[in-house]
Amino acid sequence: MPSWQARLVARLVRWRVKPALGDMADIGRVRRAFSKALPPPRGARFTPATVAGVPGEWVEPTDGPTPADTLLYLHGGGFVGCSPRTHRPATAGLARLGWRVFVPDYRLAPEHPYPAALDDCRGVWRALADDHAARGAPGRLAVAGDSAGGNLSLALMLAERDAGGRLPDAAALFSPATDLTGGSASIRDNAERDAMFRGEALARLGEAYLQDADPAQPLVSPLLGRLEGLPPLLLHVGEDECLRDDALRLAVRARAAGVTVALQVWATVPHVWQLIHWVPEAHASLALASRFLRAPQAEAGTQPQHEVLDALIIGAGLSGIGQAAHLQQACPEQRYAILEARPRMGGTWDLFRYPGVRSDSDMYTLGYAFKPWTNPKAIADGPSIKAYIEETARERGIDAQIRFGHRAVAADWSSAEARWRVTVQADGDGSGGHSTEGSAPRTFHTRFLLMCGGYYRYGQGHRPEWPGEADYRGRLVHPQAWPEDLDYRGKQVVIIGSGATAVTLLPEMARDAEHVVMLQRSPTYIVTLPGQDPMARWLQRHLDPMTVYRLVRLKNILLGMVFFQFARRWPAQAKARLIGLARRQLQREADIARDYTPRYNPWDQRICAVPDGDLFKAVRGGRASVVTDTIERFTPGGIRLASGRELPADIVVTATGLELNTLGDMAVTIDGRPLEPGQTMAYKGMMFSGVPNLVQTFGYTNASWTLKADLIADFTCRLMRHMAGHGHAVATPQRDPSVGEAPFLDFSSGYVQRALAKLPKQGDRKPWRLYQNYVLDWLTLRWGRVDDGHLRFTTPATPNTQP
Repeated sequence: MPSWQARLVARLVRWRVKPALGDMADIGRVRRAFSKALPPPRGARFTPATVAGVPGEWVEPTDGPTPADTLLYLHGGGFVGCSPRTHRPATAGLARLGWRVFVPDYRLAPEHPYPAALDDCRGVWRALADDHAARGAPGRLAVAGDSAGGNLSLALMLAERDAGGRLPDAAALFSPATDLTGGSASIRDNAERDAMFRGEALARLGEAYLQDADPAQPLVSPLLGRLEGLPPLLLHVGEDECLRDDALRLAVRARAAGVTVALQVWATVPHVWQLIHWVPEAHASLALASRFLRAPQAEAGTQPQHEVLDALIIGAGLSGIGQAAHLQQACPEQRYAILEARPRMGGTWDLFRYPGVRSDSDMYTLGYAFKPWTNPKAIADGPSIKAYIEETARERGIDAQIRFGHRAVAADWSSAEARWRVTVQADGDGSGGHSTEGSAPRTFHTRFLLMCGGYYRYGQGHRPEWPGEADYRGRLVHPQAWPEDLDYRGKQVVIIGSGATAVTLLPEMARDAEHVVMLQRSPTYIVTLPGQDPMARWLQRHLDPMTVYRLVRLKNILLGMVFFQFARRWPAQAKARLIGLARRQLQREADIARDYTPRYNPWDQRICAVPDGDLFKAVRGGRASVVTDTIERFTPGGIRLASGRELPADIVVTATGLELNTLGDMAVTIDGRPLEPGQTMAYKGMMFSGVPNLVQTFGYTNASWTLKADLIADFTCRLMRHMAGHGHAVATPQRDPSVGEAPFLDFSSGYVQRALAKLPKQGDRKPWRLYQNYVLDWLTLRWGRVDDGHLRFTTPATPNTQP
């Protein structure tokens, strides 16, 4: 999580700097605010110099020989302020990392409007490039800049590329201003969150710099220019900054143009936090930038065939976006990417498009622990959940880390390199743009592989076959592949199934269909929950959204746990209670014993929740009915049941369940040996015995999925921090032969039973046992020891140290 120093600095900047800057119409006032230089760290010397007629200073380490690696650093300051002196904390930090840094004191606006600053920077760059070549090109030659200096760095590269000049080996941009047209949404969205600036006031600085120049021209707003052929770019930005989206949009467009981009979004930190050298995040950012600038990269203009990361997340659904948010919050120094096979994020909530699709858990527990659910619906519809996921990704810049149209097809762990080699079929450009079906496979190298793609196949659901289907003249559909053109108005509809999908479809389709029948082999427990949480509605009149969310979340977690334990200990009483609730809802108008009394005990399968009793209302109103029977065969006009009754059906919906998979159906190998998940044992419900540096997110079956997903993401970050702190590269769960085996899930649902052989086993004791208990998992995953004796930590003798 963010350091206390970062939190303190963000508060101080908000308290002191933001009011001092005001609306920034007074350039003199802005300059005075920007001129207050912070003391640099020790270990660097500053030598005044002039390069290409531009004054500035060389910043070099005080110890050792002159570094071979040269860096041109362009300071920020909104084009109107700051100087080499104000940016010494950052330039000295880079010098201490082995760079010979030149910082030009380029001309400032409004006295010297565009293109004066850019001309100065280009002149200096060409002189440095000539000198570098004359000295035999020793070491690396790179560019870095922050804020307005990031703009100038990017504009310099575009101009030199077009002029056929020498390009940097790589570039590092900190909180860059890349679009002076104000086209980034974060200018407005983060106006209050940004500790330093009011977004709308930034236009004042642009006006002073541009004067009569067009803000949309590429050398002013380089984000809007052609980005092909640029060298590798490192982008660091704070998630609360007004300029956040200037960096995120640049990352997406540059990757689409074939440029290697390493993007990291940091929590809590203020604008250009690299200038506050005693903040741990400043050290980390500069160290990562230095490592990136030195690393061998693909040639400019060529899309790399492999990327090297710290963590690779598979899946951009509820779990994947949550894992990314935890990584950015707790491990901002970790380089990560998200692979999403589909063209959009959202996972389940983007895939399923059937009428009325909604959660079967309340959103106060299905939502993320770190982001309040503010929609009044407690049982929410699919589009609202998808919008919540998208908003989370957009607010934190996670959407810029997603490679859409990228399907992971194989993963091999290399013990020699201590990392995974993941083969990806890239069916898109990684930006959510047009498909490029048939493009060559790409390879990602990653220390950690984080599987967040859920537990079922997206390509197909479970679909039994029945006699006579070929004779049926109506339309047969599966909810997982809902046709957009399906018109069920005034039609007879039969829904085969009795799970969450079926009980959702029935009331929604009954609004427009002539009649809807839910045909079930056996009943399911169905319980009514309020569509809006009464406690939440009351609290919202008195408390802030996050406090309300936490209180209602806690209440719902505890109630859910109490009922689950009650059902396990006294199943007969729990069953009687649930059946009694159904009888009260139906007002004795249905055969309770036949159609609403399951043969199993509560929580042997998942209980279906219906908001405000909508299913029962549809049945009471005569627009829908529930039939318990088995199918003998399909007929031309419908379905004949074993009882001899025939159900007329213009449309048959096969809500017959899911096809489970493990590890996203990837071919996973360990040093070339195929992995059989069914032969492993699950460690803490998230890792596999004998499998290094791989985490699988699998949520609860008796509560909201995200409750466990949040805990797994939190533990993953704890594990990464522990390994970094102790110099470990590999973490492998070691199975204890004395631990007895049990099925991974104690659940009688058909989709679970069909897949048990593919799932890992669980053990009869911790940390191998799945308790399905949030409090126990919270204590274990959030507060238990990472080094608990069941994880083996190792470091290869010659690990690959590339970033």
